[in-house]
Amino acid sequence: MIDICKLSKKNKILDLIFKNLLGIKIQEITKEVYHLGNIDLEIEDFFFYDYKKEYPITKWGGQEIKEHYQSNHNLQKNYKLTKAKKKLENYLNFKIKKEILKIDFPGNFKIKNLWFTIQKKDEGCSLHNHPKSILSGVYYQKIESNKGGEINIFRNNQTIKHNPKKNDLLIFSSNIYHSVETYYGDSDRISLAWDAIYSF
Repeated sequence: MIDICKLSKKNKILDLIFKNLLGIKIQEITKEVYHLGNIDLEIEDFFFYDYKKEYPITKWGGQEIKEHYQSNHNLQKNYKLTKAKKKLENYLNFKIKKEILKIDFPGNFKIKNLWFTIQKKDEGCSLHNHPKSILSGVYYQKIESNKGGEINIFRNNQTIKHNPKKNDLLIFSSNIYHSVETYYGDSDRISLAWDAIYSF
């Protein structure tokens, strides 16, 4: 994959080539996005628990880090998630690209990193963003409604608080800061997160 946006920032000549020869306007790709949708990625819950059993401690969390469990960020390479990854990319390229960004030029959004989190009762996630990608998102596999675990999206001077439901899909610009409030459900809160770049 060639990350067009990263190359354009590093090389002005490539930026001119993308813009003048290919008609790719980087400012359109990188403008702020916030979208709430709903999709069924058809992933069985046991996938997440089997993975956690095989990798109880990861680079991003586990038994030694109490905030929540977080898988490795390379699940875009996991064959068991091939169908889910394809569904996400299709959603980005046939809905977000065309309807929200209104872009009709070469290239597509590609999932760069894919991972999941499991939050138990009294766990949350601190404020952060994802500066090395263009779009980020989260899909809610499993969650008890109205039991906390709201995601806060800090967009300009506005805070968007979303109380997620099963199969909700949030998509937002990667540079937007966000956090997750404490979850109070008795069953696990499982979400699948991802970062996307724009590529040929």
